[in-house]
Amino acid sequence: MIRRIREGLVTRLQSLPRRARTRGSRASVSREQVFLSTASGNKIVAYIYEASKKIRRPAVLLVPGTNDSAAVFDGWSQPINARELAARGWVVMTFDPPGRGGSWGEEEYGGLEQQAAVCAALKHLELRGGVDPARIGVLSISLGIGMACGALAANPDLAAQWLLDWEGPSDREIITSGQRIMTPAMGHSMDDEVYWAPREARNHVGKLTCGYWRIQAQPDHAQGSDVRHAERMVGAAERGDLPWFQLNHHSRGDHPSSPTYFEGGRLAANRALLSALGQLQGK
Repeated sequence: MIRRIREGLVTRLQSLPRRARTRGSRASVSREQVFLSTASGNKIVAYIYEASKKIRRPAVLLVPGTNDSAAVFDGWSQPINARELAARGWVVMTFDPPGRGGSWGEEEYGGLEQQAAVCAALKHLELRGGVDPARIGVLSISLGIGMACGALAANPDLAAQWLLDWEGPSDREIITSGQRIMTPAMGHSMDDEVYWAPREARNHVGKLTCGYWRIQAQPDHAQGSDVRHAERMVGAAERGDLPWFQLNHHSRGDHPSSPTYFEGGRLAANRALLSALGQLQGK
């Protein structure tokens, strides 16, 4: 209990600069609830945040991490907030993956039905008035990389120009810390290929037809000093045939032997993500 209270206070204090930056513009940001469906018929609850409908704007789909629904992007616990992005000129979309929030289905931890929800959300964004279909991207948070990367790799026709990955686990070893943590490991051994293969972003990143940008700090938000998952993702991207890939502020196409990582913490992550999104906004 004491630890949770302490963590909550730290999160609130770290979010104060972000709250201050957006206080004057948040009132102009609207939120609209929309309902989508996957090919299998599951209802998906999603939300659109935007500050203006007068001109076509770039759009970003936010994909939540472990157990989280769209609600997490309406608060300040995560390194990015939907309203702060909308205030910066983005059309922002969030959604409840199947099995979470108001969406139908079962929790899959990045499985095929959650990937189908990513596809449904991107198709809605592409056709939405006020969105420039040539400037749509995806930002995934932590374990959200599984569903985001899997969806984009399997559906190259989706209107996504880039995938921005914040510290997503690359494979089953990292997801479960050797099967010591995480609910998806329960009942699924490490050699269960049917279960794990669709959920491992490392299997998919080399098949992307859009750009890939990895944002990584050391320490990692979940893995501490272990950043092997960043190395694995960038290495798989380098071996693929992507238009471009990038790690932090290294040059595009550079796979450094001694990478420069960002400092840890939500505030540093917010700065890194906003900087990357600012560069992507006009492209």
